[in-house]
Amino acid sequence: MENKTIKILILFAAIFIAQLYLASALTISSVISSPREVQPGEKFSLDLKIENNLNEKVKDVVASLVLNANVNPITGQIISPAVPFAPYQSSNEVRIDSINEDDDEKASFDLIASSDSISGIYTIPVKIKYNYNNGTVAPEENFIVSVIINAKPNIEISSENNILIKGTNGKISIRIINSGLGYAKFLSISLKQVAGVQITDSNKIYIGNIESNDFDTADFNIFVNADASSSISLPIELTYSDSRNNQITKQETSLIKTYTKKEAIGLGLVNKNNTPLIIISVIGILSILLVYRRIRKRNKRNGQ
Repeated sequence: MENKTIKILILFAAIFIAQLYLASALTISSVISSPREVQPGEKFSLDLKIENNLNEKVKDVVASLVLNANVNPITGQIISPAVPFAPYQSSNEVRIDSINEDDDEKASFDLIASSDSISGIYTIPVKIKYNYNNGTVAPEENFIVSVIINAKPNIEISSENNILIKGTNGKISIRIINSGLGYAKFLSISLKQVAGVQITDSNKIYIGNIESNDFDTADFNIFVNADASSSISLPIELTYSDSRNNQITKQETSLIKTYTKKEAIGLGLVNKNNTPLIIISVIGILSILLVYRRIRKRNKRNGQ
């Protein structure tokens, strides 16, 4: 009976020790990506804080990123999308000599995102190997960390060939260009009121989506005051969302030139209106023809 009791106590002690080690192992207590959202083709750093929750010091710690994995080592599920990262001028492994009890150390990795990667949240398996303080090899730890790729749009504007005559109605055409790596969603452009110009139609135009390396155009109907300045800065507001639905608002200005009619004709920006001269010329020619016919009829009556 006594031997049975001793065996049970030994068994409970073994279970307790095993649970102690299993419940109190090395953990990744924080993950920091810098920048927080990575663009395709961008270099970035990934810092993992490895915390020792054991009741003893650990040695020979090796943290490694599994960058070519297609299976989650914890769940066994297929990783999708595939990890689009690679080490940049470094290794996918970091070695730490030791981590004291209730202490932590940082493992830093220099990585680069694939230039053709698309926006999304990508998971990276992490393996941590280490030895107990007595030299015994500890069970391998497996974790999953994540990195965000956000191919951001870059919206710029330029003015089209706007010829605006003072004292008349005109049109302002604004070209909206996306020179970024990602597409812009739900884009709208607003023209703000400014001295010298009156917006005669809607001051806001909805464009929609603009793909990377693409553009669209917005036209605003306006009236230019007769006393308007020859150079006017138009305030323009652009609102849109990136591929991760982050809303972006940009303030831009477009410089436009206004001219008197005489200035525009002198610069060859508009054709001179010759209608009055043409009318006068036609009337003159018709008058000459009428006089000629009358003279000819009179000469016929006189026998000439």
